[in-house]
Amino acid sequence: MTSTTLGNLFPEMRNVAPGNDRKRKPANRITRPGTAERLKALYPEIESWNPVFATQAWFRWLSENDMELVEPESRDERFPDYLVGLIREKMAEMGLWL
Repeated sequence: MTSTTLGNLFPEMRNVAPGNDRKRKPANRITRPGTAERLKALYPEIESWNPVFATQAWFRWLSENDMELVEPESRDERFPDYLVGLIREKMAEMGLWL
């Protein structure tokens, strides 16, 4: 007894299935930089920061200054000043700031 498959009976169907001849597109690909990447491009001084930490610092700054919670579009010199003040406060809390 021999077995026959649909591929044996209809060889032209082998080329009908999607993906045989074409490469599949990646699903749900992000095509724009995220908030952290935008922040790091605008503020190179925080380039080495963890992306989550940088984003949290940005949204905390916006929140504390009653600003709309949006992604950065241009550099605002008040943000680095805020970060320095935040770091200084934390160091003073820990007794490391003279």
